[in-house]
Amino acid sequence: MLDAKVWWPLFPLLLLIVIVCLTWALVLAVRGEKDARARWLQVGAFACYFLAAAFAIASERGVVSANLHRPFSILTQLCLFGALLHHWNGKSASFRWLNGVAWAAILADAALHYLMVRH
Repeated sequence: MLDAKVWWPLFPLLLLIVIVCLTWALVLAVRGEKDARARWLQVGAFACYFLAAAFAIASERGVVSANLHRPFSILTQLCLFGALLHHWNGKSASFRWLNGVAWAAILADAALHYLMVRH
């Protein structure tokens, strides 16, 4: 059921979802808002996720340790959680949706990795 050949195409799809959501939210934060905290939370989330993805790809090729991407992924999740808290009662529902979908895709990726390794 959890054969890697069957579920492996989900990982690039989840990566694409996160990159699109984080890029969209970053563009909205830089171009539209005058809120410096929102801007830095989005920049931090994007930068940390970019580093996490780069190290995960490098670990797939055996260049770096397989655990090196995890701190950057956790930092991304902390930035996304901070952004969700920051925008929770505000008028910017698009930030809540984009950050929520990105965080859900990151958690789905982690859950899928856990299930495939455990199985």
